[in-house]
Amino acid sequence: MKGLKKGDSHSLELLFRRLYPRLCAYANKFLNNMDESEEIVQEVFYRIWKNREQLDEKQSVNGYLFTAVKNTCFNTMEHQKVQDQYAALLQTVYKPSGVDFSAHESFVAEELEKDFQRALEHLPPECRKIFEMSRFEGLKYQEIAERLNISIKTVETQMVRALSKIRLDLKDYLTLLIITLLNQN
Repeated sequence: MKGLKKGDSHSLELLFRRLYPRLCAYANKFLNNMDESEEIVQEVFYRIWKNREQLDEKQSVNGYLFTAVKNTCFNTMEHQKVQDQYAALLQTVYKPSGVDFSAHESFVAEELEKDFQRALEHLPPECRKIFEMSRFEGLKYQEIAERLNISIKTVETQMVRALSKIRLDLKDYLTLLIITLLNQN
Protein backbone atom coordinates (compact mmCIF):
# COMPACT_ATOMS: atom_id res chain seq x y z
CA MET A 1 0.00 0.00 0.00
CA LYS A 2 2.84 2.38 0.81
CA GLY A 3 4.39 1.89 -2.62
CA LEU A 4 1.07 2.42 -4.37
CA LYS A 5 0.33 5.52 -2.33
CA LYS A 6 3.71 6.97 -3.27
CA GLY A 7 3.03 6.37 -6.98
CA ASP A 8 5.35 3.39 -7.46
CA SER A 9 4.06 1.77 -10.67
CA HIS A 10 6.23 -1.29 -10.01
CA SER A 11 4.22 -1.99 -6.83
CA LEU A 12 1.00 -1.82 -8.85
CA GLU A 13 2.40 -4.16 -11.51
CA LEU A 14 3.51 -6.73 -8.90
CA LEU A 15 0.13 -6.59 -7.20
CA PHE A 16 -1.64 -6.90 -10.53
CA ARG A 17 0.38 -9.94 -11.61
CA ARG A 18 -0.07 -11.63 -8.24
CA LEU A 19 -3.80 -11.09 -7.75
CA TYR A 20 -5.32 -10.58 -11.19
CA PRO A 21 -6.23 -14.26 -11.88
CA ARG A 22 -7.75 -14.74 -8.40
CA LEU A 23 -9.70 -11.50 -8.59
CA CYS A 24 -11.05 -12.42 -12.04
CA ALA A 25 -12.16 -15.82 -10.77
CA TYR A 26 -13.77 -14.14 -7.75
CA ALA A 27 -15.65 -11.65 -9.95
CA ASN A 28 -16.73 -14.45 -12.26
CA LYS A 29 -18.49 -16.16 -9.34
CA PHE A 30 -20.87 -13.17 -9.23
CA LEU A 31 -21.18 -12.41 -12.93
CA ASN A 32 -20.69 -15.75 -14.64
CA ASN A 33 -19.02 -13.89 -17.50
CA MET A 34 -15.23 -13.99 -17.67
CA ASP A 35 -14.85 -11.07 -20.12
CA GLU A 36 -16.94 -8.81 -17.90
CA SER A 37 -15.09 -10.08 -14.82
CA GLU A 38 -11.74 -9.17 -16.36
CA GLU A 39 -13.05 -5.70 -17.23
CA ILE A 40 -14.17 -5.15 -13.66
CA VAL A 41 -10.85 -6.22 -12.18
CA GLN A 42 -8.99 -3.94 -14.60
CA GLU A 43 -11.34 -1.09 -13.68
CA VAL A 44 -10.67 -1.69 -9.96
CA PHE A 45 -6.91 -1.54 -10.52
CA TYR A 46 -7.34 1.62 -12.58
CA ARG A 47 -9.42 3.28 -9.84
CA ILE A 48 -6.88 2.29 -7.20
CA TRP A 49 -4.07 3.83 -9.22
CA LYS A 50 -6.10 6.95 -9.99
CA ASN A 51 -7.04 7.45 -6.31
CA ARG A 52 -3.82 6.13 -4.81
CA GLU A 53 -3.32 9.20 -2.60
CA GLN A 54 -6.45 8.29 -0.61
CA LEU A 55 -5.35 4.72 0.14
CA ASP A 56 -5.07 3.71 3.78
CA GLU A 57 -1.59 2.29 4.33
CA LYS A 58 -2.79 0.25 7.30
CA GLN A 59 -5.50 -1.56 5.31
CA SER A 60 -4.92 -5.01 3.83
CA VAL A 61 -4.35 -4.79 0.08
CA ASN A 62 -5.97 -8.19 -0.52
CA GLY A 63 -9.03 -7.31 1.53
CA TYR A 64 -9.35 -3.95 -0.15
CA LEU A 65 -9.11 -5.39 -3.66
CA PHE A 66 -11.53 -8.27 -3.09
CA THR A 67 -14.06 -5.92 -1.48
CA ALA A 68 -13.68 -3.42 -4.33
CA VAL A 69 -14.20 -6.19 -6.91
CA LYS A 70 -17.26 -7.52 -5.06
CA ASN A 71 -18.83 -4.05 -4.78
CA THR A 72 -18.13 -3.31 -8.44
CA CYS A 73 -19.75 -6.63 -9.40
CA PHE A 74 -22.82 -5.74 -7.34
CA ASN A 75 -22.98 -2.30 -8.99
CA THR A 76 -22.69 -3.95 -12.42
CA MET A 77 -25.47 -6.41 -11.62
CA GLU A 78 -27.67 -3.55 -10.35
CA HIS A 79 -26.88 -1.57 -13.50
CA GLN A 80 -27.86 -4.56 -15.64
CA LYS A 81 -31.10 -4.87 -13.69
CA VAL A 82 -31.91 -1.21 -14.41
CA GLN A 83 -31.15 -1.70 -18.10
CA ASP A 84 -33.39 -4.79 -18.21
CA GLN A 85 -36.22 -2.88 -16.51
CA TYR A 86 -35.83 0.00 -18.96
CA ALA A 87 -35.91 -2.42 -21.90
CA ALA A 88 -39.03 -4.08 -20.48
CA LEU A 89 -40.68 -0.68 -20.08
CA LEU A 90 -39.86 0.23 -23.67
CA GLN A 91 -41.24 -3.11 -24.79
CA THR A 92 -44.46 -2.44 -22.87
CA VAL A 93 -44.85 1.07 -24.24
CA TYR A 94 -43.84 0.45 -27.82
CA LYS A 95 -44.84 -3.11 -28.60
CA PRO A 96 -46.54 -5.21 -25.94
CA SER A 97 -46.59 -8.93 -26.61
CA GLY A 98 -49.75 -10.10 -28.32
CA VAL A 99 -50.84 -6.56 -29.23
CA ASP A 100 -50.48 -5.15 -32.71
CA PHE A 101 -50.32 -1.40 -32.91
CA SER A 102 -52.40 0.36 -35.50
CA ALA A 103 -50.58 2.37 -38.12
CA HIS A 104 -51.51 5.52 -36.19
CA GLU A 105 -50.14 4.19 -32.88
CA SER A 106 -46.92 3.09 -34.56
CA PHE A 107 -46.57 6.52 -36.14
CA VAL A 108 -47.12 8.24 -32.76
CA ALA A 109 -44.56 5.97 -31.08
CA GLU A 110 -41.98 6.78 -33.77
CA GLU A 111 -42.68 10.50 -33.46
CA LEU A 112 -42.39 10.31 -29.67
CA GLU A 113 -39.01 8.62 -30.01
CA LYS A 114 -37.84 11.30 -32.46
CA ASP A 115 -39.09 14.12 -30.22
CA PHE A 116 -37.44 12.53 -27.20
CA GLN A 117 -34.13 12.37 -29.09
CA ARG A 118 -34.58 16.01 -30.14
CA ALA A 119 -35.27 17.00 -26.53
CA LEU A 120 -32.06 15.25 -25.49
CA GLU A 121 -30.11 17.01 -28.23
CA HIS A 122 -31.35 20.40 -27.01
CA LEU A 123 -30.05 19.83 -23.49
CA PRO A 124 -26.75 21.50 -22.63
CA PRO A 125 -23.91 18.97 -23.16
CA GLU A 126 -23.07 18.45 -19.47
CA CYS A 127 -26.76 18.18 -18.55
CA ARG A 128 -27.35 15.63 -21.31
CA LYS A 129 -24.31 13.58 -20.34
CA ILE A 130 -25.48 13.39 -16.71
CA PHE A 131 -29.03 12.47 -17.77
CA GLU A 132 -27.80 9.70 -20.08
CA MET A 133 -25.45 8.31 -17.42
CA SER A 134 -28.34 8.17 -14.97
CA ARG A 135 -31.14 6.94 -17.19
CA PHE A 136 -29.39 4.89 -19.87
CA GLU A 137 -26.38 3.56 -17.97
CA GLY A 138 -28.26 3.19 -14.69
CA LEU A 139 -25.58 4.95 -12.65
CA LYS A 140 -26.37 6.41 -9.25
CA TYR A 141 -25.80 10.11 -8.62
CA GLN A 142 -22.75 9.31 -6.46
CA GLU A 143 -21.21 7.23 -9.28
CA ILE A 144 -21.85 10.01 -11.80
CA ALA A 145 -20.31 12.58 -9.48
CA GLU A 146 -17.21 10.43 -9.04
CA ARG A 147 -16.81 9.72 -12.75
CA LEU A 148 -17.21 13.36 -13.75
CA ASN A 149 -15.36 14.71 -10.72
CA ILE A 150 -18.26 16.97 -9.70
CA SER A 151 -20.42 17.24 -6.60
CA ILE A 152 -23.57 15.18 -6.05
CA LYS A 153 -25.47 18.47 -5.73
CA THR A 154 -24.38 19.40 -9.25
CA VAL A 155 -25.61 16.03 -10.53
CA GLU A 156 -28.97 16.53 -8.78
CA THR A 157 -29.35 20.06 -10.18
CA GLN A 158 -28.53 18.93 -13.72
CA MET A 159 -30.99 16.03 -13.48
CA VAL A 160 -33.78 18.36 -12.33
CA ARG A 161 -33.03 20.66 -15.28
CA ALA A 162 -32.94 17.77 -17.75
CA LEU A 163 -36.18 16.21 -16.53
CA SER A 164 -37.99 19.55 -16.47
CA LYS A 165 -36.88 20.36 -20.02
CA ILE A 166 -37.76 16.90 -21.34
CA ARG A 167 -41.17 16.95 -19.63
CA LEU A 168 -41.87 20.36 -21.13
CA ASP A 169 -40.78 19.24 -24.60
CA LEU A 170 -42.88 16.05 -24.45
CA LYS A 171 -45.95 17.34 -22.60
CA ASP A 172 -48.16 16.88 -25.66
CA TYR A 173 -47.51 13.14 -25.59
CA LEU A 174 -48.49 12.52 -21.97
CA THR A 175 -52.24 12.38 -22.55
CA LEU A 176 -51.81 10.32 -25.70
CA LEU A 177 -49.50 7.87 -23.91
CA ILE A 178 -51.92 7.43 -21.01
CA ILE A 179 -54.85 6.80 -23.39
CA THR A 180 -52.79 4.29 -25.36
CA LEU A 181 -51.74 2.40 -22.22
CA LEU A 182 -55.29 2.33 -20.87
CA ASN A 183 -56.66 1.00 -24.16
CA GLN A 184 -54.20 -1.91 -24.00
CA ASN A 185 -55.66 -3.23 -20.72
